[in-house]
Amino acid sequence: MLTNAVPTANGPVIGAKQGAVRTFKGVPFATARRFAKATPPPAWTEPRRCTGYGAFAPQPGHIEQADEESCLSLNIWTPAGVDRPLPVMVFIHGGAFVTGGGADYDGAFLAKHGPAVIVTINYRLGPLGFLQLHRHGLGEANNLALSDALAALDWVHANIANFGGDPDAITLSGQSAGASMVIALATLPQARGKFSRALALSAPGRTIMSADHADEVARRVLDELELARDPAAIRSVPLPKLFTAVERIGRRVADETESGIVFGPVLDGIVIAREPRDVFADGSLRDVPLWLGSCRDEMVMFLKSTPPAAMIRTTERQVRAAFGDAGWGRLLSYYRATARPDEDPYEALLSDAFWHRPMADLARLHAAAGGAVWLSRFDHRPALEPFLSQGPTHGADNACLWAHLPDFIDRPILKRRGGPMTPADIDVAARFQTSLLRFVTVGEPDVAEAWPRFELPQEPLAIFGQPFHVVPLNEGVRSRLWAELSASNNDKKIREAG
Repeated sequence: MLTNAVPTANGPVIGAKQGAVRTFKGVPFATARRFAKATPPPAWTEPRRCTGYGAFAPQPGHIEQADEESCLSLNIWTPAGVDRPLPVMVFIHGGAFVTGGGADYDGAFLAKHGPAVIVTINYRLGPLGFLQLHRHGLGEANNLALSDALAALDWVHANIANFGGDPDAITLSGQSAGASMVIALATLPQARGKFSRALALSAPGRTIMSADHADEVARRVLDELELARDPAAIRSVPLPKLFTAVERIGRRVADETESGIVFGPVLDGIVIAREPRDVFADGSLRDVPLWLGSCRDEMVMFLKSTPPAAMIRTTERQVRAAFGDAGWGRLLSYYRATARPDEDPYEALLSDAFWHRPMADLARLHAAAGGAVWLSRFDHRPALEPFLSQGPTHGADNACLWAHLPDFIDRPILKRRGGPMTPADIDVAARFQTSLLRFVTVGEPDVAEAWPRFELPQEPLAIFGQPFHVVPLNEGVRSRLWAELSASNNDKKIREAG
């Protein structure tokens, strides 16, 4: 059944009724030519039918279904029959900045049980969203994907009231690459006043690229395409050829970055003028409640990929560079000595170095600046592949977050099937969803007695497992050894500087 037409700044839209929820899919929030900044879509006057997901952003495996000029759309789920403005969650998908889309996340269950308005967005991916060409004669092409996300946020803030949402109660949320986008987006002056809270799940430790790295990636792509003397011609290169060129150079470039990935938001001095962590540290965002989460065994998925992801090698190199081979050896020895029976000590060390510790450091910065922040870890193994065989690895929390209890949902872009949940899945997912919806609604994920905000010196860490419980982050020999090695490294830097 179709909905009544809803007005927007661009024109009226018609959605569909999905039980007690109204859905509007494939709503255009912008349009963009290749390597140009997004602009508002052409206006329309007749009601536009928005009952199916829009075109995917071009990406490996989905080049044929993609439309690079019309992929900038969003999807809205809003409860029917609610007579008050509802809190809004805007979700930015992950996928290493090269894959994914809003169509992988059906927000009907969350919208109904909030009640809340749930929005998922598309943004340009891979070279179309992150290739920095403004120093090669294409003046607009910098941080385009982040600008896409900002345009989506602008659209939501301006239009969501017509869909039952409260524009003054918007939560920015994202997972993996999307979490990195959230952290960067939250610090932009252009985003101030357009969101109230932020949730970042499994944000990689180092995804803000340097301008020099971005220039080097652009140079190599142009060289691979034999366009060094005519960079503007990249605007007309067929998409398969462009993505093939990026894939050929990608692995070599990834090995040379701190994050082990090719693309990401860039500290370009224009769109992103400051390192996001510095903005959190100076208190500019102290009025923004922040929830930071990760999965216990983040790195398992990347270790088991074929070949293992570049971030494995780059993370080990960084730890060795920071603490020396002796420090690396001490860490690995401690992890082996304290490993659970089902734990890979090497994976656990890398997960702490690349995922858990950077999230904890950001929590400390925000807390020290006077901000409210909560830190969590997802320890539950969903009964769904790849988690059934790999444990609570990267994305386990996301699978439970978007579940339609008692079932996991299908993920069409990732080509993952859903399926029935076990009682344990339902128990943990229900707690996780309830915490998220409470955070979206009131700005804290739980009552203080059950899950205190992150503050020194206790540093509480919520564990989503069976049962849900809270532990001090800084307990145990692993944490103490990291602290000892970090202090020793800081002392060394001070002596060398003096």
